[in-house]
Amino acid sequence: MKQHWLDIQSFLTDQRVLAAIDDLAIATKFELAGIDDPERKELAQRAREELSRFLRRLGEAAAAADDGKIMGIDPRFKELLDAYRFARRDRGSFHSSLMRVGADAAISLLGARDKRTQRDLLESLDELRRIVEGHQRADVSAILEEI
Repeated sequence: MKQHWLDIQSFLTDQRVLAAIDDLAIATKFELAGIDDPERKELAQRAREELSRFLRRLGEAAAAADDGKIMGIDPRFKELLDAYRFARRDRGSFHSSLMRVGADAAISLLGARDKRTQRDLLESLDELRRIVEGHQRADVSAILEEI
């Protein structure tokens, strides 16, 4: 039962991250199109906060793993971390700033204001979405196996 609960928690965490990615991506696309939507801006601000926490945690864990000093980490988050680290090495499939400079440095993209940086943000969000969705599929499979 404990592993089942961890799988469910991981799924819910992934879902929050995916929702934040969607909210920020939509708000950024609206802004690029010149659409002023106060509600979307508020959602984007909350998304920035959620993604900042997530990217900071991911960046810290990646640095610890690179130094060989990762301990006491949730096994499901470790699998997500491994997928992220693999994606960073896969330059043929992943080319965004998030993958080039890492999660910690990509946090600054969350506040992108100029069009070039906003497009870079959208590319980074798209690649992050691919990684999190892949991880979430594993969570769903594990959860459904337990039923």
